[in-house]
Amino acid sequence: MSTIVMVIALLIAVSATYNAYLLRGGKMAWSEILIVLGMVSLIFSLVLGRFLADWLIFQNLTLTDGLFVLGFLFLLAATFKLRSAIK
Repeated sequence: MSTIVMVIALLIAVSATYNAYLLRGGKMAWSEILIVLGMVSLIFSLVLGRFLADWLIFQNLTLTDGLFVLGFLFLLAATFKLRSAIK
């Protein structure tokens, strides 16, 4: 199941990168780049969770959990950037 999720997330990241390339700068391109960073962070959290389950535990927070939260923070920032670009 997680392999399918990784492939879907990778395709979304490639699509968002291509959209940012087409926009060639501006606020909309930054939102696409933040989406890519969020998706890459989520992909790395899935990959590390699959291969390195309990590696680098820091105060009850694993590296995979940190990357997962970071991915959603990037996606949240992309949402706000997109909202400001549309206004």
